[in-house]
Amino acid sequence: MNDKQSEKRRMLRELTRFAIGQLICLALMYGVYALLGKLDAKVLLGGAIGFTLAVLNYVLMAVGVWSAAEKAEKGDAAGGKRTLTASMLGRYLLMILVLVAGAKSGWCDVIAMLIPLVLSRPLIYVGEFFRRKED
Repeated sequence: MNDKQSEKRRMLRELTRFAIGQLICLALMYGVYALLGKLDAKVLLGGAIGFTLAVLNYVLMAVGVWSAAEKAEKGDAAGGKRTLTASMLGRYLLMILVLVAGAKSGWCDVIAMLIPLVLSRPLIYVGEFFRRKED
């Protein structure tokens, strides 16, 4: 198997771990809302949107890094940096638009939308800890 295929498999494995971690956190969040008697359709939709945004952000980040790395390998370090910057700005803009639309619509619980996004960084750190043990 060549290096690009193994990198793609590793990236898919990390994405799978991240998504599973997000699902576990989402289930725990729903459980806490249920225990508090606050679980309703707004919370369910807000959590689903937050989960989707968090996973989509992770995928788009990975694709942006992959693309930037390929440009850098071809000797275009400045192009790689531009790709990373555009990827980051695009991802943040997308998240802001979806979060504002969800909050303004009144269909979603804003806190339930934000929790999966806030938990993304700790999940990445936990995934990195376990990845280092394997590799």
